[in-house]
Amino acid sequence: MARQMPCPDCGSPVRPEVDQLCPNCGYPLMFLRQEVTDEARAVPRTPGEPDERTGVYRSQTRVDPTPQPVYGAPPAAGPGTQCPQCGYPNEPARIRCERCGRELRAARPHGVRLGPPPAPVKKSNWLLILLIILGVLAVLSIASALVAYFVFWS
Repeated sequence: MARQMPCPDCGSPVRPEVDQLCPNCGYPLMFLRQEVTDEARAVPRTPGEPDERTGVYRSQTRVDPTPQPVYGAPPAAGPGTQCPQCGYPNEPARIRCERCGRELRAARPHGVRLGPPPAPVKKSNWLLILLIILGVLAVLSIASALVAYFVFWS
């Protein structure tokens, strides 16, 4: 079962091991994932040194952290917010860009105005009163039957 926790950006419930982005605000969830404690990953290697278990060499190419422009037709632009960094058309409800993760607008949780608490429901005591009346009538009828028995049969 996947771990569920609140999104650090908007507070909605997310599952970091399953989802890549928060479904509400688009916050990247890769930083919330629990690290895999595997011995092969725990030992750092220098570039060009093979792994003892797999024999695979670590790549010597460097990854550029800046996003590269994507050529071709962008997704169909609908009504929404276009990212100022990469130009990706995002949905209007998004707080971060779906492609590059740049903040599109400030994330502020919306307050919910609660009304007054509901009035406590008064329970009607008519059933209790009816049971008391029936009990008194039963006692009176038994008492009158005993009186009649002793008066007429004695």
